[in-house]
Amino acid sequence: MLGRPLLFGLPVALCLLLGGCAYKFGYRHFAGPILPAPAQETALQVGDDHSLTFILDRLEITLRPLTPEALNRQFPASSAAPPGFYQDPAFSSTNPYTYGEWLPPGEEGAPSRFAVFHLRVKNYAFPKVRVDPAGIYLAAANGRRYPALSLSALVEYYWPYAVAYTGRSYQYFQERRDLLRRSLFRNEMIFSGQERDGYLVFPPLDSDVEEFTIWFADIALRFDYRDEPVETLDVPYRFQREVYLARQPRPAEQSLAK
Repeated sequence: MLGRPLLFGLPVALCLLLGGCAYKFGYRHFAGPILPAPAQETALQVGDDHSLTFILDRLEITLRPLTPEALNRQFPASSAAPPGFYQDPAFSSTNPYTYGEWLPPGEEGAPSRFAVFHLRVKNYAFPKVRVDPAGIYLAAANGRRYPALSLSALVEYYWPYAVAYTGRSYQYFQERRDLLRRSLFRNEMIFSGQERDGYLVFPPLDSDVEEFTIWFADIALRFDYRDEPVETLDVPYRFQREVYLARQPRPAEQSLAK
């Protein structure tokens, strides 16, 4: 009787070792680039850089997905590896949006630390408008939901890397925080004739997310005398990507899916 559980478990172990079950040993999840979905609920213009632009009269709100490589090129000085920390992904750079120049062992493509988009608003139509990042969220077709990360949430993410809050580690933490303050999209009034741009940051997408919508909720177009919105608008931006199992990423898709 005591030997039966062992005998029962032996076929299961052999099945796993031989790869006969559903799980494929040596295979991992990878994802292709984020692209605009073919079908959009509203009239959005698709750009050559994979951006989507909502246009209302002379108001334009453009959202563009960014790869880790593009973000490293945007901040080359911050993406370079500090001396002595190159092999540690936590301290690989002071670029708060990526792992900098660090690559996983044996990989040729940069992994994604977050899902990052560039947002640009051009207001030549209304006296003033406001696009609040707190009202923006990413909703996946499979039910997952990701909020846009605020400055305080991203600073909290990097707090554990500020070892003892002194020395070089704390200096790197401060540099990341300062770069976030300068580059994140801010909740500010955009007056007539002005343009604003910055980054929207979401948690890294799970490997089962292929189609998703970034919802801009309550874009404020008109205000009362207290600057409270009296006319708002919701705009969905639909994107997609291919997720697949493989041993190595395809040549044109070197970015790892998280």
